[in-house]
Amino acid sequence: MKKLKRKNKFLNFLKSKLFIFNVLSAIVLAFILMIILFFSLKSYTKHGKSVTVPDFVGTQVDQALLSVEDNGFKYVIVDTVFDDNLPKGSVVEQNPKAGSLVKSGRKIYFKINSEDTEQISMPQFIGMSIKMVNSMAENYGLKVGNLRYVPDIAVNVVIRQLFRGQDIEPGTKLDKGSTIDLVLGLGLSDKTTNVPALVGLTRKEASDNLLDLYLNLGATVYDNTVRNAQDSANAKVYRQSPNASTINQVNLGYSVDIWLTKDQTVVDEAKDKLQSKLDDEEAENGDK
Repeated sequence: MKKLKRKNKFLNFLKSKLFIFNVLSAIVLAFILMIILFFSLKSYTKHGKSVTVPDFVGTQVDQALLSVEDNGFKYVIVDTVFDDNLPKGSVVEQNPKAGSLVKSGRKIYFKINSEDTEQISMPQFIGMSIKMVNSMAENYGLKVGNLRYVPDIAVNVVIRQLFRGQDIEPGTKLDKGSTIDLVLGLGLSDKTTNVPALVGLTRKEASDNLLDLYLNLGATVYDNTVRNAQDSANAKVYRQSPNASTINQVNLGYSVDIWLTKDQTVVDEAKDKLQSKLDDEEAENGDK
């Protein structure tokens, strides 16, 4: 009898509004928890999605940092350097590199080209040979400009060092990357040299070759394929004036103008024409 009463009491409880309310509440709560869990997992999965790192090198730092944030990255500036081949205030190096696949929110580490110009002390070039000066100037971060030859017993030795047309004393502070003009001894005779072949060389390589022969780099003209400082550093000579020759010679200190391009096809065609010209000269010279 007692068991029957208990059974009826339990059945009545199952039919009661309180039990039904509790069951429905549990179902609703479980449904809400499932929705929250679903969207949380979706958000977490999206957060961990791999994205491609853009190329920031050469971009001004303020633009690069805005782009970093727009792409969901963070940034850290780890160093400031001096690089004459890139615009001031631009990104010189980035890590991870452009094209890398990383998780959203990853830190991008930057090296920035300084807005300021590094200062150095002017070295003493007077009394040194032009070849030694050319090597030393690069180590100091200076550029050798025009070479002027005057009659002097000290052949190819620096007699004067000039900055913006004025004599500059050793120890004088000036910007790194400045151009120094030199006055050299010509000796007691009017010496001449062949014009070297510069086609296919970069501007720096052409300048070094000319300096080795005691010649000056004259006008530098870039075509429309050269759009920025990095392009200009990699562009190659496709034309020069006067032309390279194994026969015709010019006086020491003579200036050679060059034209540069990034179009390798143009450079290759110019190389072929130059080689044909030099071969003809050698053949003509051999027949004499």
